[in-house]
Amino acid sequence: MKKIVPDPPAPPRRKTASIHFGTCAGAHPHIFAVCPDADIEDALAHLSAAITSAFESNAQLCEMLSRPLADKAWATWQSLEICQALTEALRQGVAGPQVES
Repeated sequence: MKKIVPDPPAPPRRKTASIHFGTCAGAHPHIFAVCPDADIEDALAHLSAAITSAFESNAQLCEMLSRPLADKAWATWQSLEICQALTEALRQGVAGPQVES
C-alpha cells in the first residue's frame, strides 16, 4: 500500500562554522580554530567533555581554596553547572527522541 502523503524531507544536518581562538589576550595571532563543517553532534560531544573537565578541575579548587577566593570558585562552579546542563539539553535535542526497542 502506498502512502498518500510522503514523509517530509529530513532537515539538513547542522554543521559548525570556522571560529579562531587562542590569542593570549592579543599577544599573537590565533593559534587554534574550530574546523568548519564539523557535525554538530560531534562538536557538542567535545564541548560536553571540555566543560566536564573544567567543572571537575574547578570542583577541586573549590575544596582547596579559602575565602574570598573560594567564593569566586563556587560562582564559577555554578556557571559551569549551567553550561553542562545546557550542553546536555542541546545534545539530547539535536539527537532527537530515543526510540526504545
